Amino acid sequence: MSVLRWAPAAAILMVALAGNQFHSASAEGSAQATLTLRATVPAACAITLSSENALLDLNSGVTNLPVATVEERCNAANGYTVSITSKNGGSLASGTANIGYTMSYGDNSTGNGALAAERSASGAARQTTLSVSVPAASNRVAGDYEDTVTISIAAK
Repeated sequence: MSVLRWAPAAAILMVALAGNQFHSASAEGSAQATLTLRATVPAACAITLSSENALLDLNSGVTNLPVATVEERCNAANGYTVSITSKNGGSLASGTANIGYTMSYGDNSTGNGALAAERSASGAARQTTLSVSVPAASNRVAGDYEDTVTISIAAK
């Protein structure tokens, strides 16, 4: 497992006395003072990636083969976005040879190598599967094919 992005999630509490608000005793023998409490919880977003160590059969093809499980966590008040991008624009490359593929992330899919999943505000962990589909073809050019997929999370 590797953590791709993390922000501190510690809550900060500040106590401030607002000006000189201590009052001397009045004629009735009472006094009052005010105290303002303030607290901040910073937005914290993190992704943990678990690879499925899947092997893509480029000749037979694969359909929705799970390649990773992504655990997303973000407490941003306006929700967050998980973005997935492919270095090669949705293609496995070997030299000048390319094989297009489709990525699926939960209910979202793309064949162009870029997708985004919008999420509602929540501090709870959410697990989503990243899957890949490659069409079958028997006339592939020999080579070692690869692409780099980047998964990021950002508060809205």
